[in-house]
This record gives sequence, structure tokens and C-alpha cells, in this order.
Amino acid sequence: MGFAAGYLEKHSLSDPFIVPAPQPGTSIIVVIPSLGEYNLINSLESLYNADMPSCPVEVIVVVNAPDGAEQEIVDVNRYTVEKVREWDLEHGSESFRIHVIDAPFFPRKHAGAGYARKTGMDEAVYRFNLLNNEKGIIVSFDADSTCDKNYFTELEKCFSPAEITGCNIYFEHPLSGNKEPSVIDRAITEYELYLRYFVQAMRMAGFPYAFHTIGSSFAVNARIYAIQGGMNRRTAGEDFYFLHKIFPLGNFRELNTTRVIPSSRVSDRVPFGTGATMRRLTGSASQVLKAYPLESFEELAILFKSVPDLFDAGERKVQGVTENLPGCLGNYLKMNGFSNEVNQMNAHSAGPDTFTKRFYTWFNALRLLKYLNYARNNCRADQPVRQEASCLLERLNKSSSGEGLELLLNYRKLQRETVWSS
Repeated sequence: MGFAAGYLEKHSLSDPFIVPAPQPGTSIIVVIPSLGEYNLINSLESLYNADMPSCPVEVIVVVNAPDGAEQEIVDVNRYTVEKVREWDLEHGSESFRIHVIDAPFFPRKHAGAGYARKTGMDEAVYRFNLLNNEKGIIVSFDADSTCDKNYFTELEKCFSPAEITGCNIYFEHPLSGNKEPSVIDRAITEYELYLRYFVQAMRMAGFPYAFHTIGSSFAVNARIYAIQGGMNRRTAGEDFYFLHKIFPLGNFRELNTTRVIPSSRVSDRVPFGTGATMRRLTGSASQVLKAYPLESFEELAILFKSVPDLFDAGERKVQGVTENLPGCLGNYLKMNGFSNEVNQMNAHSAGPDTFTKRFYTWFNALRLLKYLNYARNNCRADQPVRQEASCLLERLNKSSSGEGLELLLNYRKLQRETVWSS
């Protein structure tokens, strides 16, 4: 039967695609969605050139396209399948095997990164289930990403404690390093600064699940993947929704001793994310990337510090806590039935730890984003990301000198030196 038989029967979208059984001891499987990718071999070579861990490694490439895809994408996909198979014949071995799934056309309604990742990650579960290896590591990567040489060995070390549920892998977008930055350099600097500011602002506020959620840069335990119902089929944002199912389980951490280098290319495949932001920022020299104001996160910090006071609190005390919050946040909570929600949390909490967990199940990352959007629409407008990122570093008593690249480098240093865990 195996540890994941129930999950596979209930949640898998298809029978397994890969016929050859995995090598005994296989403990790391990398999943790469590929849609119309010309440079996938660069990613495979980066993985191939990494130092090998003590266990066999597999890479599963899911070549996919939606129903009715343009002929150009179909042709590129066919080329990709052939090149990957040729590449595996030349480079594959018992310790490093490449499998390519030439997936049938996905239903257009669901086709996208989520469907492709799920197809590959479920295939990884099939293979770990054959080995009954519930501690197998399923790694999410992208077809236009590369990695550092110690990628696999550091992943193996990270998951050596049995209780680890998953990890985020440190990332850095590529920069040319030229004295005169290109349009692409300026745009990706702004975007990565935005990502790092947002996560650091959540950490400053005290939100417990303040992790990056980037599809090319995370890994999860196979058993945990199955227990939590696997990857979703969302056409975009699949990584955010999937990882926020994993974080609350605890024992999730950052892996900062290696690095993934995601692409900084322009794309129009999804309405948000790296490609869409790059398209917008490179489309006009006057475009300025804006971010949620630091003040909104400072309001959340007041709420999160009040969580211990809400345990076993009567209605009057809950009302008092709400009234002492800044007006924008207080109004938002009242609109969302905060007092009644806290009463329900207390009714089902035997102690403060259970209450805190229930609180952040309710005030989760999605609700946090909804509040930030409410504040943007009703209380304060978004501000230039450089301005807010500099203010946050000052608040944290960190160096906030410089603009653009120097500011980003300060954030990279701060986040690489801090291992965040749940």
C-alpha cells in the first residue's frame, strides 16, 4: 500500500506516467513545470553540476500546455521532450536520473503552473510511495532557474532532522553588476526589493508565517505533502496557497546556506508575479513600483502583540482590545465579526497555545492581505517601495543608506543571516 496510497487514490489527477521504478534509496525528487521553454537544458545542467548528496536524485520535468495551445508552444514542447530525453541518455545515471512527462493537454480552465506542479509532485509521491519513503524530499524548481553547487547537499542536511516539514530556499534574481544598470536590472531590483520588504514587514509585525512563497524555491516532506492534500490546480499563486497549508504545521524553516537563481524575464503568462511585474516596470521609464505602507504593518504589530490578552477574554475585554487598535484596523475587525470569532476561538481552546494557533488560522496570510488591501482602499495609499523599504530598515535599526541596488543588498544580507522558522 505505502504511506501515500490513500492520498493518491483520492487526490491524484492521473495514473503514474513514469514506468521505470526509482532507484532504491532515492530521497530527493525535483519537479520542474515546462511550458514553451527554450532554455530548460540550462536548468538541468545547473542541477547536474551540483554536488550530489548521499542518496540518488531524480528530476521530473512536466512538459505541458493547455487545450488549444498555440502551435509555437506545441512545437517548442515537442522539441523540449526530445532534448530532455537526449540529455538524460548522455548525462543520466543511477544516482541522477531525468524523467520527462509529455503531459496530455490540460483543461484550459485549470491549465497553468499549479496543474503542472501538481502533476509532477504527485508523480514524485507515487515514486516515494513505491519505496515507502515517507521522508522523501519533493523539491519545487522552475525551468528558467539555476542553483548553487551545494544545492542538493544542503537540502539533504536541512531535512536530516526527521521533524522538518519543509523549507524555503534562499533566492537571488540575477543582476548584471554593471555600473549603469539596464532596464531589466532596475526592474528586477525593484521587484525583489518589494518581495523582501513585504516579508520583512510581516516579520516586524510579528506574523508567524512570514515566509517567501516562490515556486522555484521550496521543498516539502513527501508525507506532509500527502497529509495536507497536495498541490492545488490554481493557474497562478499556487505556491502561496500551497505553502500556507504547510507553515502552520510547524517545523518549517528557511534554508539560507545555498541559493536558487530565478529568472528575471518579462512574461505575460499570469496576471501577477515576476513576469507580469517585469513587463509593467520595463514598459515605461517612469514606472515606480509601490508597496503597502509600513504604517499598515505597524498597525498589525499592535494586534499581534495583543493576541495573548485575548485568550480566555470576556466580551468586554475583547471590545476593549479592539477599541485600542488604530481606527483603520479596528473598523476592519468589526466588519469581520472579530468579537464573535474570538469567542469561538476561546470556546474551543484549552490553553493559550491552542488559542494562538486558532487565532492565526483565522487571521491567516489571506486575511492579512485582505486587510492590507482594505487599508489601501480606505485609509492610506501605497507608497514607492524604496521609500517604505528604507523606512523599515531604519525602524529595525539597520543600515538604510543608498537606493535601489544598495538597498536590496542590505535586505539580502539581513534575510540571509536570519533563519526564520515556524
